Amino acid sequence: IVNVPEKGARKHPRGDNIQIDTKDILFICGGAFVDLEKTISERRQDSSIGFGAPVRANMRNGAPTNAAVTSSLLESVESSDLIAYGLIPEFIGRFPILVSLTALTEDQLVQVLMEPKNALGKQYKKLFKMNDVKLHFSEKAQRLIAQKAMVKNTGARGLRAILETLLTDSMYEIPDAKTGNDRVDAVVIDEESVGSVDSYGCGGKILRGDGALEKYLANARSREQT
Repeated sequence: IVNVPEKGARKHPRGDNIQIDTKDILFICGGAFVDLEKTISERRQDSSIGFGAPVRANMRNGAPTNAAVTSSLLESVESSDLIAYGLIPEFIGRFPILVSLTALTEDQLVQVLMEPKNALGKQYKKLFKMNDVKLHFSEKAQRLIAQKAMVKNTGARGLRAILETLLTDSMYEIPDAKTGNDRVDAVVIDEESVGSVDSYGCGGKILRGDGALEKYLANARSREQT
């Protein structure tokens, strides 16, 4: 049984407490634990000899290691590693099960971007549709966006920042769209829009005129076939 302030202890330090029975409550704590793999490597001393020798040297020098090595180390995390990392034993002792999560792959990031019910790609498409404008992502652009998120080490949360950078100019221009041939039909995100992994692209491409998106897609298909 624990006593929990009814209205928060900071604003109401003398407020009433509510008793809560934690017997049937499952507590899950998570965190990024940056560089925890270095602590694990020091404990295991896996790479002091043999094929893995460079790994331990990289850890000591602060040099980055690849995702596979990091994932392998985190899978062997123990309570002692978290204590050495800086957490107090009294806290760690309350968590009998430790589980590591692997970073999202490129394919998984593309799925997060486009497939779920409230995927970011679908959210932006709905936003553009409110102005009667289509939004199209090419398959190669989707993969480049995922690769950029991986390079930045921001995971799925970094996808929104990348999309904002790509689409901000278009979102400002669409409300001023005109009629006829000047009407904005669609905004396209392709390879040129995203750019390479380590450089910026040109942003969303605005297509004007009725049927502009269909013409663009037809031209893109013909280029792929030649």
